[in-house]
Amino acid sequence: MKKRIFLVSVALLLSLSLVITGCGSQTSAAKPEDKKIVMKYTHGLPETDPHHWTALKFKELVEKYSNGKVEVKIFPGGQLGSEQRGFQDVQNNVVQATSLAINNATVYTPSMGMFDLPYIFKSRNEVYKVIDGLWNDSAAKMVKESGNYPIIWFEQGFRVVSNSKKEVKQMSDLKGLKIRVPQNPLMLGAFKSWGAEATPISWDETFNALQQKVVDGQENPYPIINSSKFYEVQKYITDIHYKIWIGTVVVNDKWLQSLPADVRDAIIKAGKEASLAERDYIVKVENEAMDNLKAKGMVFSGTPVDEDVWMKNAMSIWPDYYDKIGGTELLDKAMKILGRELPKK
Repeated sequence: MKKRIFLVSVALLLSLSLVITGCGSQTSAAKPEDKKIVMKYTHGLPETDPHHWTALKFKELVEKYSNGKVEVKIFPGGQLGSEQRGFQDVQNNVVQATSLAINNATVYTPSMGMFDLPYIFKSRNEVYKVIDGLWNDSAAKMVKESGNYPIIWFEQGFRVVSNSKKEVKQMSDLKGLKIRVPQNPLMLGAFKSWGAEATPISWDETFNALQQKVVDGQENPYPIINSSKFYEVQKYITDIHYKIWIGTVVVNDKWLQSLPADVRDAIIKAGKEASLAERDYIVKVENEAMDNLKAKGMVFSGTPVDEDVWMKNAMSIWPDYYDKIGGTELLDKAMKILGRELPKK
């Protein structure tokens, strides 16, 4: 009898200790708002490219300003797909951030096509004036059209044209050359206006297309030509200034707005600071890229002797694309900042 009472007492004590332990673990468990937020950030370029430098800078600043509440995990080199796929994945909140050339975003947010108009910018400073002056307007347009929010704007210099066949010193030298151009109506239209055989090919297929002579050339800024090792399949470079490479890092706006205010503010602050930091960095990278391309044997032909004709031809197509870029509301504001008149039909 005494033995039975003892066993029952032990059982009751064990049960009571489990209840107390359980209550204790619930009390000490992390609160939902204390759980670390993971940002998956994807881009399509190598780790040697300014895309990745910008991603690392953003990661550093976000984790600093959020006091460790946010962890940014970067997936470079197209591990999670192409640039346009990345934009769609952000729309669907499969990943939380991606960087891409603005011309690859215009499929989903037509108004950003304003940045693709050939010869709209004559210098880096003009780009910065428009980006900074229209930061909120551009963000509102992109969110309305795509649901994504541009958290960073960055650039990689003017896009130059390269090819494997001959020097291009004037517009007539482009005749007969097949030039890979992104699947972007304005960029394709510009090259067609110069007499080139503009051929749309996705970015992840470009190197192979150049290597296999499917196309003769391509157009991109010096840092991308260098980091993508196009010097292995290209020989000649011409300094046209028809378009400066402008990129953006986007996040899903609904996801951003769902975050605690302090975290959201930290991400926005980090994005703006990363944008400014990249401006100093890219000039150094561009100079280093040019030096390396020359060392690899590429021939620099300089600015075309008739670039004014390139400009005239390219700007003549602007009115044909106003509808395709969602009208001229944003463009009118940009032209006002630049102190120029909008080309009319």
